[in-house]
Amino acid sequence: MNSTSRICLLFWSKISIKSCILIIAVLTCISILNDSLLNMRLWNEDGTISSDDDVKLIAETIQEEPAPQFGPAPPTVPSGPANTVVLTTANAAFVNIAENWLASIRKTGIWPDITIIAEDNVAYELLKKRNDIRVLLNQYKTSHDLPIQSPLHRKFVNQRPTHIKKFLQRGLNVLFNDVDIVWIDDPFPYFDGNYDIYLEKDHHDKKNVLSTGFVYYRATNPSLLLIKELVNRIDKNNNNTSEQILLTDIINENIIPKLKVKMLDASKFPNGILNYYLDFAEWRAMHKPVVVHNNWKGGRDEKIKWFKDARLWYVSNRTDVQIT
Repeated sequence: MNSTSRICLLFWSKISIKSCILIIAVLTCISILNDSLLNMRLWNEDGTISSDDDVKLIAETIQEEPAPQFGPAPPTVPSGPANTVVLTTANAAFVNIAENWLASIRKTGIWPDITIIAEDNVAYELLKKRNDIRVLLNQYKTSHDLPIQSPLHRKFVNQRPTHIKKFLQRGLNVLFNDVDIVWIDDPFPYFDGNYDIYLEKDHHDKKNVLSTGFVYYRATNPSLLLIKELVNRIDKNNNNTSEQILLTDIINENIIPKLKVKMLDASKFPNGILNYYLDFAEWRAMHKPVVVHNNWKGGRDEKIKWFKDARLWYVSNRTDVQIT
């Protein structure tokens, strides 16, 4: 091989290596851009929730790698379990009850990764002033104290499975709380065993209906399939049936393969049954509850009164938000 041939061969060899490096760099940039665009479809830059509920981040397998952060992350570093989000929703009428819920969590000595989905601009502006939680703004907005079991209340509540689904799709465990809840102790040690979902029976109801107000979903295939089926049934029923009834039906029908459900101890996680106990201090001393759900009360004012009577109201100096 003469010198000219060797020079040409060396030249094309270098061009080939550079081309390979360039191709790899371009493909990497495309992958990063694609991930960013997909994330934007779920959560807008201003913290609002995308209306595209059918974004497919995974097929039927949850990735076990740690999920990336999304939305405006709180500056405070969570001290709760990893890859787990504590989720609730609140509108302007319930901002003070949301503050009480947060105060009760703080008193337990742990601070998990908390996300509140604000249902209106007033609640969003008030809650985003905090530096220890993530606040997202829902596209569907309502500011008023909605009558329980009313069509508007049912429509409001029936959005929650869609919110939960988006977190599960990112490989995050979800502890969903109704905002009218108080933590007395750390609930996470009670989510033991190899179960997909942990929930309570709604003890105020005589029809063996399960409660959807305090539910821990592990990021597993069965729990994701469960929540997808729940969202589909809500859509098909056009919000004429509550998600509580629909979830109970799905679990009782046993149609989710390999779904493992654990019922939480009613003495540790009481809800509607508390309506029958006027002396909560005595009841608390006897049962030592972990989480108290103040449901089956008519509205905000009645809930606040019960919390105060039970000495579970921790934000008494806060001025109630006035809805006009």
